[in-house]
Amino acid sequence: MAGEQKITIGFRGQTLPVRATPDQVTELIGALGNGQTGWYDLKTDDGSIFLDLGKVEYVRTDAHEQRVGFGLG
Repeated sequence: MAGEQKITIGFRGQTLPVRATPDQVTELIGALGNGQTGWYDLKTDDGSIFLDLGKVEYVRTDAHEQRVGFGLG
């Protein structure tokens, strides 16, 4: 998936690391912010992840760009 972002979804004492597009992350956070409950289908390049929104405690986004190599800049 081009333009993926690493996020971590937190549940009662457990975490789930996921790679998703910025649009998918925005939609998930919007659903949580609007107080949606029930199951949410987060589609990723690896398949669907069905989340019980009532059990999600936090979503952490990774703000650092991932780089490969030894170059500076």
